[in-house]
Parts: sequence; C-alpha cells; structure tokens
Amino acid sequence: MNRLTVLYRGSLKSCNYHCTYCPFSKHPMGERELEEDRVKWFRFVESLKERAFREKVREQVGAVMVVPYGEALIHPWYWEGLGQMSLLEGMGGVGCQTNLSFSEKEALDWFVSAGGKVEKLHLWATFHPEMVSAEAFAEKCRKLLEQGVSLCAGAVGAPEQIKQIEKLKMLLPGEIYLWVNQMDGRKRPYTDREKQAFLDIDPYFWRELEKTPSEASHCAKRCFVEADGTLRLCNISQKMPGNWYEGGLEEAGFLQVCRRRECSCYLAYGGRDDFMNDILFGPYPIFRIPRKPKAVFLDIEGTLLPYRDDVIRGLDTLVRQNTQLFFATTLPLADAFKRCKEIWHLFKGGVFAGGSRILLKGEKRDWEYIYELEPELYFSAQQLKRKYGVQILAYLKEEQLYKLTFIRPAKKPWAREEARRFIALLGPEHVEKIRWFVEGNCLQVVAKEADKANGVRMILKWLDIPLTEAAAAGDSKEDEEMMRITGKDFSSTALH
Repeated sequence: MNRLTVLYRGSLKSCNYHCTYCPFSKHPMGERELEEDRVKWFRFVESLKERAFREKVREQVGAVMVVPYGEALIHPWYWEGLGQMSLLEGMGGVGCQTNLSFSEKEALDWFVSAGGKVEKLHLWATFHPEMVSAEAFAEKCRKLLEQGVSLCAGAVGAPEQIKQIEKLKMLLPGEIYLWVNQMDGRKRPYTDREKQAFLDIDPYFWRELEKTPSEASHCAKRCFVEADGTLRLCNISQKMPGNWYEGGLEEAGFLQVCRRRECSCYLAYGGRDDFMNDILFGPYPIFRIPRKPKAVFLDIEGTLLPYRDDVIRGLDTLVRQNTQLFFATTLPLADAFKRCKEIWHLFKGGVFAGGSRILLKGEKRDWEYIYELEPELYFSAQQLKRKYGVQILAYLKEEQLYKLTFIRPAKKPWAREEARRFIALLGPEHVEKIRWFVEGNCLQVVAKEADKANGVRMILKWLDIPLTEAAAAGDSKEDEEMMRITGKDFSSTALH
C-alpha cells in the first residue's frame, strides 16, 4: 500500500522569536486564538486515528510533518498530538519545523506521556542567529540527538550571517546535516562569493537556486492539509476540490494540476517522489534528514534518462560527498555507455544486462562476474527464430553467453502470456535454468540467478558495504527488489 506524506499547517501564526526577515513574530496570538488552534490540531490528529482503522481508504498515511506559520513546539498540545500519531500502525515518522526554543526535557516528557515513540520523531531545527548563539543551538541539537531524536538543522541564507552559519556547521555533531535556505525578499542577488560560501556549508544549496519545474505526477504520495481541512498537493499549489474532513482524498480528485511553473521552496520540491529525494532521503524526504548512502544504484531508462541539468548536478554532488555511483540496467554494457557517455566518468561500474553482468572499477583492481547461459540454449533459440520469425541478439563476453533477446516488430509488443508460451518452447531442460522478462517488443532471457538485486548484493559485498548504507532508484518491476533491499517503501512510479 502507498503511504502518504501529509503536511499540516494549523491556524497558529505567531512566534516567540523576532527575526527581522520573518513576518510571524509581528502577530502575537491571544488565549482564545491559541485554544482554537489546539482544537483544530486535535481534530486533525483524531482524523488520522480514524483513517488508520478505515478499511476502504485508498492510501494510508505514513508520515506527518507540521509546518507552522510560527513556532508550534512551545505549545504542549503539539507534542501530545505528535506522540499520539506516532503510535498509529503504518506511521513511519512524525515531525515539525521548530526553532528549538522549548525545554527538551519538558517537551519530550509531553511527547512520551502521550505514548510517543521517540524513534519516529523527526525535527527540522531552524537556526536564527539574531535570537540564539551557534553554541547554544548546537548544544540543544546534541542533547536531542542523545535522547534518540532524529533531526536536521537549517538556516536562512542571509549574507550578513554567513560567519555565524559557518560557525554552527563546525559545532554541530557530524550526524546532523546543516541546510541553507535561499533568503526571500533580498534587494539584490547573491554574489558569486556568497553562493560559494553557502555551497561550502551545504553542497546541495544549488537546489535552492535552481528551481525545479513543477510536475503534479511526482506528487501522488503527498498532500497539504490546512486547519479547516482545505487540501492542496503542497503549500504553494492550488486548492483541491473536497476537504480532508469531508471525504478526504477519496473524493478530492487527488491529482490536480498544481498550476505552478516551478517548485519554489523545499516544502514543494522536497516532498516530490523524484530521483534526488529518493536517493538522499528514502521514503519520507519531507523531514529533510539525509541518509548519506555510501553506494547508489540507478536505473537508466526512465530514471537517469532523459537527462536534466539538476539530475547531472545531483550526481556530481553525490560523488563529491563520497558516494559511489553504479548503473543498474537491463541494457548491455556497450549500449549503456552509448546512452550515458556524458556521465559515465561519475560511475564505478554497475549491474548490466538485467543482472547478468556485474562490474566494479576499483582503485587497485577491477571486479567482474558473468551469470552464464548454457551455449545449447542459443541453438534451441535458433530453431524458434526460423519458425516464429523473431530476431535474436546474443550477448557474449569472451565466448560466455549471458543474455538472449528475442525481438519482434515494434508494432507487435510481447504479451506476457504469449511470451510465456514462447519460452516454454525452449524446452524444460532450459526453462528451469533461466529468468525472462518483457520490455515492449523485446523478450529478455538471462540466467535464473541474474537480476538487479543480486547484482547490487554482489557489488556491495566486494566493497564491504552493508545494504543499510546503499540506495537504489528505478521505475519498473525489474527495479523493485533492488529498491526494496536498500530500504525503499514504494509502488512503481517514475522517479525522474
């Protein structure tokens, strides 16, 4: 089952900080307004509980992120609600944007008293140097980390605060990534020197500067809920028909055109089901907590291709962050090279030909393994070629046969049952030793053990990297197992 990421923004519009670049410090809320926000928040919490036990729900919720206009976590009811939601079956994580101005002991007591599971708590901590020192903020982050809370840190990219943000990066524990958000409302563009300073702090700062074109099809697993139940795909998209409390997504006409030309902030582009988010963050990128994989395996057709500038930039950044990149494709090695000449130098090898050829380019030596097909299989295939009019491509490495492709005219793709009957004609002595799959008008045959997942396992074994420190992305059934073993909770969707 798909798991939705839900962003919630209540009626809270006040903050205990007074940053010059933020409007919400100028709007103090009275007791009545705060009580209204509390009531609306718990209405949302209860709706999630009810949803979790409904049988006929298209998609359950896997993560909730609170993105308030102001500071929510100085109010105990937000901690109580987050704690209650963390108990729900299927809930992978709960979190909130916060300036960390709360007492960590008191806050965690509220959370735990509500039954909260600390291992599911994720905080996006925002550093505001006008209000707190880098030393105090880093110490608060360290204490929360020691209590088992997952968190990242972020700062507004105000040029006058570069030195303080640099200082914070030096003080933060290594496990906590520091993001830089582009500052809105600047009277001038960033200088090249300022851009480089922020890139040195946050190598992914370019994602803030190079806006991502909007694409609603990448947003099928997220929604944004306002206090009154108004639904959007994200915080900046148009309103959707329907209401969270009146039929919810099932009656909302979920995939609406967002009518935005670009995803102009992280809450928009960070919730998308796309290549960069999947690799960097896993199933719930909205928490903005990177998993820092040591090895990444990428499908080519539909994932890496067609190229976009941001994808190439993302690959280069991963390499500079000491991540090793590998292809994972049904294409043979030579064809993969032809399609990916531009980025070939960034990759250390990969899983080719549907998992039948595995290659690792090491610093001192190269590793290679071939899942071989029996030569007799080719002769059996030749008999079928003449009888059924198919073209056969045989792939060999030094006389080792490792893949056969049966090609029909483009206008006559293989139906699965038809392909199954065709394969049976190869003879039972061969069928039990092979794996086959269909790609349009091509019927692919490899050794039984050959698939992308086993290729991933083999390369990771050569590198002595555990599965938990690897990531994979793809867009087809051939990719599902390698994505599953590297921790992806997904349904087959395009990741580009």
